[in-house]
Amino acid sequence: MKTDELTVNGVRIGGAGTKDEAETQTIDLPSGSRAEVRKGHGRDLMRAQRAAAGEDASAVIFALIAELTRVDGRRIVYEEVLEMDLADVLALQDEVMGENFDRPPRRASQASFNPDSQSRS
Repeated sequence: MKTDELTVNGVRIGGAGTKDEAETQTIDLPSGSRAEVRKGHGRDLMRAQRAAAGEDASAVIFALIAELTRVDGRRIVYEEVLEMDLADVLALQDEVMGENFDRPPRRASQASFNPDSQSRS
């Protein structure tokens, strides 16, 4: 078996570049480190939710940062995100949330009060 065919839990291990690597943003962190944040997928969110099991929603975001980010060329884990400088965490959070949670603009809400529709006694 070639190393580029080896997978663990559906994740390719080793081998040549993948499509995900082509969908990567590189950012310079305030600490001087360089981070690569790849586009996320449903499986990444599922792994992040498992890593943060029983914790609040912000823990899921930290775990998702760990899933999607390489810092200075190496993968990081959830616990490392917890120990990072706050400025770096905020920069990574902005990048991850901006890329993966960009939603279409909300529709303008309809007025719920219309004085003409009120019954008059």
